Amino acid sequence: MTKEKEYTRTVSDPQMEPYFITMDDNCITVNIKVMPDARYSDSKKEYVKVIGHYSNMASALRSIVMQKINGKSYESLNSYIEEYKNTTEKLNIGI
Repeated sequence: MTKEKEYTRTVSDPQMEPYFITMDDNCITVNIKVMPDARYSDSKKEYVKVIGHYSNMASALRSIVMQKINGKSYESLNSYIEEYKNTTEKLNIGI
C-alpha cells in the first residue's frame, strides 16, 4: 500500500507577519509577502518571495528572527541582543 504524497501546508501567525512558513514532505520554506515598489512596477498586487529552505522548524524560525532584526541599525551590541531576545520571545521559541 502506498502513501499518497501530502501537499504544501502553511504556518501563519500575526507575530511572524509579513513572514510565513510553508512545508511539504521534504522541506520547510520561509516566505515573505511583498508589495511591489511603485518606482519599479505598475503592479499593485502583493506577491510571495522565498527567503530560504530549511530542514527543520528551529532553523526556519531562527531565519525569521534574523530577518526581522537585521532590517535596521542599532546603537550598540546590547541593543541588538535585546532586540534579538525580544523578537525570539514574541515568537515563543527557545532558539
